[in-house]
Amino acid sequence: MGVLIDMFTRGGPVRPKDVLDAVARDPVCCKDTDEKTGNTPLHFTCCNGAPIELVRALLRAYPGAASVEDGDGNLPLHGACSCGAAPDVIEMLLEANPGAARHLANGQTPLHYACCHQCDPRVAKLLVDRYPEACGVQDRDGNAPLHFALIRSAHPAVVQLLVKTHPLACAMRGFLGRLPLSLALLYEAHPAAIKAVRDAYPDAHRNEEMVADYRNHGKLADYARCAKCEPRPPPPSDFGPPRQF
Repeated sequence: MGVLIDMFTRGGPVRPKDVLDAVARDPVCCKDTDEKTGNTPLHFTCCNGAPIELVRALLRAYPGAASVEDGDGNLPLHGACSCGAAPDVIEMLLEANPGAARHLANGQTPLHYACCHQCDPRVAKLLVDRYPEACGVQDRDGNAPLHFALIRSAHPAVVQLLVKTHPLACAMRGFLGRLPLSLALLYEAHPAAIKAVRDAYPDAHRNEEMVADYRNHGKLADYARCAKCEPRPPPPSDFGPPRQF
């Protein structure tokens, strides 16, 4: 087992200085993978806060790590999007692997992961600029990134970007078989987000469940709290045990 993999899997906090020192001593250790998860040191780092100085050092030592899939098909970018990594980190990963924005893991793009975890609007824009078509990709439950953005109370600027890029997503049924407008009402999305979705697909008002969803706006927790009803976000456990830097 390589020194970095050992640091990330043995338990306890990981000191950034120890990681940087290990990379400086032996850059080849950045190519090691965890036998259990398939994670590289970059995967572990990206799913645990993605400190920019560590991501930069790991990529300099082994740029190819940005293109390595773990055992579940996740790239480091998926982990970074799941942990709320800074826009500069996301940009760095995209520069190292320009095709990462279109990579599917569990049927979901990095944009799905980012929207599911209330990403910074700048992160959403970086991902959309690289692969606009991601806004129309539906996962196995029918969810486009827009559905996750509404369910997770995303910043209205994120919702507006998704709608502007792919308005047809507003007519797609996803979680609970609902249209995005229904989800926006049920999860009490920001008024600006509701307006963007409504204006893009006015015919949503014609759907029979809309009246009930309007009456129950903000009350989804009362009848959809069980595990079977909750949408399936990308599980953080896919990226290995959480660590503290």
